[in-house]
Amino acid sequence: MSEKEVKGLQRIDIKRKLPAGFDELTTKEKNEVIKKIQEQDIEIRGEMLRKVAKSEIAEHDLAVGIDAVQRLDHDRKIYSKKMEGETGSGTYELNIRGGDTKFIVPVLVSIGIIIIVLALLFH
Repeated sequence: MSEKEVKGLQRIDIKRKLPAGFDELTTKEKNEVIKKIQEQDIEIRGEMLRKVAKSEIAEHDLAVGIDAVQRLDHDRKIYSKKMEGETGSGTYELNIRGGDTKFIVPVLVSIGIIIIVLALLFH
């Protein structure tokens, strides 16, 4: 936290948020307007904190997922990792596919040869 940031309960400065003509209202109307502004301010701050929390959770989840992919045994393996999550600004979907190309190419060539042989047999 920075030095200027105050912890705990704080008084909300609503004077700069007051609508034009506020001074012409009755005391009861002024109190209602002030109460409504304070409620809206609290709602906005709460929503902002929820979105920040979602973004931090998503950041953590992505770091864990990427770490899991990095720890995979890449030798003679093909892997696929799909992650979905929600951030404060929306959702994301991350697909990671990869593997050892020295292993993938021979497997694909073998499958291709088998398909060609089957096609010739049935033709």
